[in-house]
Amino acid sequence: MNPFETETMADLCLRQGHRDEALAILARLASRATDDPTRSRLEQRILTIETGPPGPGAPTLPPAAEPQLPTPGIRTRLTDDTATIEWRLPPTTAAPTLQLLLVSRTPAGITTESRSIPIDANAGRLVVSLPGLHSIRAAAGSLTNGRFIPLARS
Repeated sequence: MNPFETETMADLCLRQGHRDEALAILARLASRATDDPTRSRLEQRILTIETGPPGPGAPTLPPAAEPQLPTPGIRTRLTDDTATIEWRLPPTTAAPTLQLLLVSRTPAGITTESRSIPIDANAGRLVVSLPGLHSIRAAAGSLTNGRFIPLARS
């Protein structure tokens, strides 16, 4: 499996006029899809490209919608110096908490910072900005007797 074969790469190929390559990437992704909704969505995107006008001037597809998070589930996105964390925990989760590991580039080198953040809701979104933010790992879970119990990890 090529880690660069993503829907985003297929969209880039399409925007640059490489329609056949975009279709090939989407077909390979559809063949490897592990669930029916994802496979159906990819097949619909293939059909849209195949029936649309060819060439680099062709309208591009809207970005793929992110699937809904499972329960429990967590998703992180990193853009420049900002991380977005989305989570969903079972409604019965007591003392819901996020645990974050933030990795940043500084003039002195690479630094790491751990944060434990109590959250008010069992589902939601948090945006964290940190200069030089390079990567993030996150877990959502419960804080019980001073101990964090992860239910979902990114």
